[in-house]
Amino acid sequence: MKKIFSNDKSILMELVRFVIIGLYGTLIDFAIEGWITSVVANKTSTMGHVAAFFVMFAISIVGFIVATPATWSLTSIWGFRNVEKESEEKARSLKGSLIFTFWAFMGLLGGAVIQFLGYMICIEWSGWNINILGGFNFDAMFNQGQIAVFYAWATVMVIRTAFTMVFNYLTRKFFIYKAPKAEE
Repeated sequence: MKKIFSNDKSILMELVRFVIIGLYGTLIDFAIEGWITSVVANKTSTMGHVAAFFVMFAISIVGFIVATPATWSLTSIWGFRNVEKESEEKARSLKGSLIFTFWAFMGLLGGAVIQFLGYMICIEWSGWNINILGGFNFDAMFNQGQIAVFYAWATVMVIRTAFTMVFNYLTRKFFIYKAPKAEE
């Protein structure tokens, strides 16, 4: 129990570092996606729901491309401290960055499913008729109707991000930054 809280290699400190790195990546992603969404809002507002979703998914890939190198580099030097030497060296290599990117992309795909479900709930299934696929305009965000679109968009993004963070932690912990085996 003492190891959980006691040092830099503790599980608690690892989780704290992971969350900080995840929030950093999320802020980059949120800023990129929010800005691009506001720019293309007029174009996607006239599309069908599925087509607009794929445009929004393409926008999330742009956020992913910008955020992934930042999170990989921070994770490699600071995120996981209790790592076997071989895993640490592999994680910092080109192959390790590709494995990191693969698992991060799998998280992105899982998040996309959640995003699609959230959009369909907001647009069709709930009766709310909040078209968050059409985006929002930051300049007019607080006009009547725009604030609901922003909050719905942000809620879907937070739920998607929570799923992705848990997925990313588990895949990184068990497939990339493996802890040394306990001495028997």
